[in-house]
Amino acid sequence: MNPFYNIWNYDYIQQQAQMQHHFSQVKQVQDTAKALSDFLDGCDKIEPAYQQQAMAEFCAVIAVYFNKHNRG
Repeated sequence: MNPFYNIWNYDYIQQQAQMQHHFSQVKQVQDTAKALSDFLDGCDKIEPAYQQQAMAEFCAVIAVYFNKHNRG
């Protein structure tokens, strides 16, 4: 099919938008998994004497996240 024709083809445009969204979401999943892996690797570097402080900080971050997402 002529690529020029496709600029007027609504179904083709929708399909391309859906594919772009899909690949964007796949990349976001991969980026988030990498961030989680980095976080867990960082946790391994925390000495036992500081683990309780780390847990308190993590809980504070999680509480802010839940508070932000539970409005509604």
